[in-house]
Order: sequence, then structure tokens, then C-alpha cells
Amino acid sequence: MRREGAATGEARRPAFIQLSYFLRVKGATDFDDMRLFFVTLFLLITGSVYAQIQMDTVLVKEITVEASRIRKPATKQAVSVSEIDSMRIQFLSGGNIANALSAYAPVQLRSNGPGGLATLAQRGYSSSQTQVLWNGFQLNHAMLGLTDLSLIPSFAIQHITVASGNGNTSFGEKGGGTVALQAREVQNSVGFSQLLGSYGTSISETYAGTSVGNWNVSFVGGYEHSENNYAYTSREFSNEAGGFVEVEKKRNNNQLTSKTGILSLHWEEKEKKFSSIIWGHDSSNNIPGGISSLSPEAKQGDSFLRWVNKYQTIISGQPLITKLYVNRQKLEYKNLPADINSKSTTTSMVADIELQSKLHKTLQLISAIQFGQSRVEASSYSGPANRNKFSLQFNPVWEPLKRIHLYSGGRLDYYSDFKEAYSASIGANIEVIKDDIYLKGQLSRNFVAPTFNDLYWPKYGNPDLSAETNLKYEAGILFEHHINRFENSLELSLYDGIVKEGIRWLPGDDGQYRPENLERLRLSGFEIKEEAGFSYRDFHINIRAMLLHTLATLERPRFEGDRATGKQLRYTPEWQVKSNVLLQWKKLSSVLSYNFTEERFSTADHSSPFDPISAYRVANWSTQLNIEKAGFLFTPRFTIQNLFDEDYIIISDYPMPARNYQFKLTIQYSLK
Repeated sequence: MRREGAATGEARRPAFIQLSYFLRVKGATDFDDMRLFFVTLFLLITGSVYAQIQMDTVLVKEITVEASRIRKPATKQAVSVSEIDSMRIQFLSGGNIANALSAYAPVQLRSNGPGGLATLAQRGYSSSQTQVLWNGFQLNHAMLGLTDLSLIPSFAIQHITVASGNGNTSFGEKGGGTVALQAREVQNSVGFSQLLGSYGTSISETYAGTSVGNWNVSFVGGYEHSENNYAYTSREFSNEAGGFVEVEKKRNNNQLTSKTGILSLHWEEKEKKFSSIIWGHDSSNNIPGGISSLSPEAKQGDSFLRWVNKYQTIISGQPLITKLYVNRQKLEYKNLPADINSKSTTTSMVADIELQSKLHKTLQLISAIQFGQSRVEASSYSGPANRNKFSLQFNPVWEPLKRIHLYSGGRLDYYSDFKEAYSASIGANIEVIKDDIYLKGQLSRNFVAPTFNDLYWPKYGNPDLSAETNLKYEAGILFEHHINRFENSLELSLYDGIVKEGIRWLPGDDGQYRPENLERLRLSGFEIKEEAGFSYRDFHINIRAMLLHTLATLERPRFEGDRATGKQLRYTPEWQVKSNVLLQWKKLSSVLSYNFTEERFSTADHSSPFDPISAYRVANWSTQLNIEKAGFLFTPRFTIQNLFDEDYIIISDYPMPARNYQFKLTIQYSLK
């Protein structure tokens, strides 16, 4: 995947792999601030009993959940679901979707800063165990198993669904939850926007969409050129001062240039629907390295072409959906002083056939067959690596009573390179009080397939690896209340999970790293999510807050004398607090977000002298004004990121930027 080693904070790959893992570091926790956050959250929950107004421009209305094949609204799902609409994505996203997910979703962002790798993790599961979908198909890279969010421009996505407790029975292969992205589609308008920001940031975007009869076509394109030469403070030893001093420096060799285009075509006639979406991306990024291991000449290129086709019809009264997905992705990393010139090309094709059968007025069966093929050609491999896959799944949905939804699922995946893997789930959603109180729960058995690097890395890959497995459950309660202009939603979720046969790269007697199935993890915790809103005439306010607690530990020694046993996993905070407020008054809108992340550790046994990495608090603020004139809509937007100028890092050796600014102007013309 990309930049500074493609698996930030992961514990699966050795340092010598071309896109190797970063060092992980941990931070100190300020418990006074934590107590302040808890009090604030408590007051928010108890003091806004009536809140959460659903407005077209603020909240997503009740729609089917993209992170599951079960087409039920979020309130009816067996697990907790978080949704991020296009307005929130655009407000605080910057250049890619990483900031939006960090601000609004119950996930942990692992970022090297602007111009660098950005991945996410959920509930202690690693980034390579977290499934990222685009219109129903996986984006996780075949060699490393994870998704680099910095390659996904924010203007290319219109909706995000996050289901951390989701299992494999929907889409397979990853057991650590699902993040589903929906491609942006433009309806009867044409527009252009230009963003200028600190550190030489420039992002141009153009879009257009129109409908003719049963057809709709849209295009979204963008170009970014950013220097990303932000300043940071480093501690260095000074002979003159006789000790360590603070020295201000700048990130160099961090320039990013990228081009993205998405073309969508849709057709609909009665009960038949067809869509075809093509997404092309090309980027070139200089790689600065960590501040203690600079790479002044390293460069990386990423490009991909993704194409998904979907056709839906009715056969004998039953909906039939067929999909075809094709992906070709190239990566090239050069660091000539280090004598590295690594190239790889990944090609994959997946065909998916889904049938929704209504066996009884209370029983529905969703069944699917999937065929897939992946191929990797890499300069580091001795030859091409291939994988064929066949999947068969069944997802019954039973409603024995009007307010009770029972879900179950079974899935069998057969892989040509490491045999079979299976997954299963059972869950329920009970509407205790109509439209007010829901009880939820799900138990699932899942797996994570070995990556191509795990199996095929020359000399050190292990072709005898088995899939990682995990058993996890989630139980929760959702309160919703509506009184006139006030609405409120409060959800509490408890979760627990065990990962078995976890794949870990460890050094052998010869000092060389090799992967083995030897890790056993315990991942447990709780999440509290509150959403509150009020609407009166031209004034709207929406408040969201989350309290996330994760205990993620290595449950048993991997080798004799393993000092990491029982300790919190690397780069996994025990506590996170996320909150944001969206205000609207007439044509003026504003969003303020404030996130707290507790200390983390960069080493498995917490032994680094730089551990723990300090806790950090980051606030972002953005405001915009809509001005309509002669059929045009002018929208200037001003954003301040890191509002309180926090000095912090997320990944050890990779400083984050200080307070910075962005200005964006969008001009749109309606074709209706």
C-alpha cells in the first residue's frame, strides 16, 4: 500500500518489508482532562433528553445500511451503526476522508500527517483486520491487507457507514468490523470548487450530473497539489546549551500530487435497475520518513482503476442482484540512496450474485454466491502470486413478531492458496417500546485471510499459514425519543472478542522475521453514543458525542519470556472521547469538533524509553455561507484545523501539524 511502510501500528509485518510498519509510540494520559470529558459527556446525555432533529442537510434519513447485506435501517440492525452524511464529510475532511472518520466515527485513526499514510482501526482490531468497502467491494490491499485512507479524496464519497461489530457473514475475509463507502453521485447540477490552505495545499474539484429519461450520468473529478511542508518541534542535544533543546524544523520531501475521476451511469425502469461506476486515481508522493530516519529522496506512486457494475431485477417476485467488480492497482516505491526500487501490480475481479427470497411473510432469506480472482506481480516476489476464491452464504431474517427481528448467517469461503474458512453469526433486534427503545445483540465467528505478503514473501513467507479466527459478541440498548422539535438518540454497546491463530511476524534463531499463527488476543470494552438536536424555524442544532473504551491485550505468551502478555496493544488507546456540534441558521452553517485520545504505547511490551506517547486533544472548526443568485449557488467555507494549536503525534516519529487554515469556494449551477 503506501508511505512509510503500509501498516501503521500493525503487528503483522517485519520491518524489512518494502512498505514496512512504523515504530509505534504511546502517550501519557491527563486524567484531569479525562474527568472533565466524562462530566461533559454526562451533562450532554442527561441534559439533552429531547434532541436529535433529522434534517435533510444535517442528518441522514433512515436508509438501508451499506455495511451489511441486511437491508434494514440502522435502528433495526443487530449491531451498532454509525452514519456520516455528505455534509459532515465535506465540512472537516480536508483532502481525504481520514479526518471525517476520525471526527465522526467510533474508530481510531492512525496517521503520519498530511501527505502520509492514514489507516483506521476499530475496537482494538488492527487496520488489516478492518474491512473497508467501496459500493460493496473490498478496498483492502492484497499484499498488506489494509486500506490507505489518504488515497480516497473526500469529494469522491457521499456517505459512510461504520459497523464495528459487523461480522464476516456479509462480505467475508475481515473480522474486525466494516467501514462502507458510497461513491458520490451528482444530481442535475454542475459545479466547481477550489480549496487553498496552509502548507501549500491546493485542491480543485469539478462535478456535473444530469438525467435524461430513465438515465442519469454524473462525473466527479479533482486535482490536488500540496507541499505539506509543515513545521514541527524536535528535541535535540545541544553542546552549547549543555543539554536537550527545542528546535523548530519543517517537513521536507513531502509533496503530494494526485488526480481522481469518478464516472457514474444509472438506468432504472420499473423493477429493473442498472448502474456502472468507474473510479480512476493516480498520485505521486514524496516520502520524508520519520524525523529520526529521514528519507530525503524517497518517492512513491499509487494508481488504480476500479469498475463496478450492478444489475437488479425481479424473478418470480424475488429480487435478484448481480455485481461485477474489477480492480487494477499499481504501486512503485523508490529510495535510490537506500538502493530500493519496488514495484507491484495487483489485479482482482469479483462476481457476486445475490437473491432475496421471501419464504414466508415473516421469513426472508438472503443468499449469495461469489467468485473472485486476485493476482499480484511484484518485483520482490519470485513470480506472480495468484488466489482464486469461491464463497457461498446464507442470511435468514425472521420477524416472528412485528417488533422482533432475528438475524443469522453462515458463510463458507474456499481459497485456492490456503484452503477453506467459515464464518457464522446470530443476532437480534427487539423493539421494546415502539420507536423508543431497542435491544440489540450479535454473536459471530469470523476470520481474516493471510495476505499475499504473509504467504509469498520470498524466503520468509509461510505458505502453511491458516486464517486468523475471532469470536466476538456485542450487546446494546438504543433509546430514541421525539417530542415536537426535539429528538434524542442514546446508545450503549458492550463488546468482547477473542482472536485466535493471529498472524505475527517474529524473528527466528537466525534473526530473520517470519509469520506464524501464534497470537491470541482479548478485545473488550464499551461505547456510548449520544446524538441530540433541536430545530426552530431557521435555526437548527445537532450535537454528537462518543465515549469509547477499549481493553486490547495479548492473552498468552507467544514465546518464552514474552513481556507483552497482558499489556495493552500497540497504538491502541484505552479511552477516546469524540464530540461535534453542527449549527445552522438560515444560510449559515458551522461545525466544531473536539476529540480526545488517551496515551498509547509504541512497543508491545511498553519498554521503549519514549513510551507512553502523550494523550492529545484536537479541535477543528469550519463555517460556510450559502449565497443564491441567478440560479447559481456560491458557498465560501473557512476551516481551522487544530484550533488550539496542540503539539502532538499519533504515530511515533511522525509529528502532526500545528494550527492551520483552509479556504474553499464552491460555485454550483442547478440544471433544473
